[in-house]
Amino acid sequence: PFRAALARGYFKQQGLSVEPILIRGGPAAIAALVSGEVDFAAIGGAQAVFRSRARGLDLSIVGCTSATTNYILLGDKRTRTVEDLRGKLIGITGAGTYSEFAVKAFLRKHNINPDRDVTLRAIGGTVLRAAAIEKGIISAAPFSPEDGVRLIKAGYSVISNLSESLGIPQNIIVTRNEVLDRYPDMSKRVLKAYIQGIQLAKFNKKEAIKAGYDSGLTGDPEVVSTAWDLYSPGLTADLSIVTAGLQQMLDEDIRAGLIDKNFTLDRVVNDRILKIAQQELRAEGKIK
Repeated sequence: PFRAALARGYFKQQGLSVEPILIRGGPAAIAALVSGEVDFAAIGGAQAVFRSRARGLDLSIVGCTSATTNYILLGDKRTRTVEDLRGKLIGITGAGTYSEFAVKAFLRKHNINPDRDVTLRAIGGTVLRAAAIEKGIISAAPFSPEDGVRLIKAGYSVISNLSESLGIPQNIIVTRNEVLDRYPDMSKRVLKAYIQGIQLAKFNKKEAIKAGYDSGLTGDPEVVSTAWDLYSPGLTADLSIVTAGLQQMLDEDIRAGLIDKNFTLDRVVNDRILKIAQQELRAEGKIK
């Protein structure tokens, strides 16, 4: 969605000049937000935001790009079903990451204890996990749609399309409360541009893929097309907060003792300006 919004000039239409900065990992993105290096960040998973807010940092979730995870859980030739995962090595990005949470949530849903019945190994991002499963280092792992499609074509097994089984938002938009308070109009325009990018990415396959290539996307067109088919249904249409999914992540952090049991979701979610942005776009006929 951000690529689409940037490539199609939606930020410029809102009178904004944006500078995209690639920051790898939620904790690094949080540090950039807190320091003021960036004003808004698209972050994978909400755990880092929950834990930072619980420590008193001035952050809020202002929108959800996705309503589900976009991961596909793949296995090697001896790991084709959920039950085959027992006793196996599963690759994740690292401890405390969204991929770890998603895998654990999926395993628990299928009565597999992630702390006893399998071994989770920190491998790194989805590209590194692809290399690890190809080399036989791990038996299974969650993958992004594009890497997943490539591996499926190479013969790896789809254990589950997690977007169909986990209603947990993978990507969220985060900012400092200071930004919302001092620059409400600018914040609204950022969110309006982002929503327009989501509308394009979710509902217009041809233009979404073209916008991706225009903004630097690479890859085989057939793979990208199939990846879009897997990815787009999980997008929200308008950045709406996925309350149930966020609550599930928060409950897991509380269960694990990482956040105090009295911490509530309303302390970290602020959709006041998002609702104004949505209302204006609907009035303009720009939200389906």
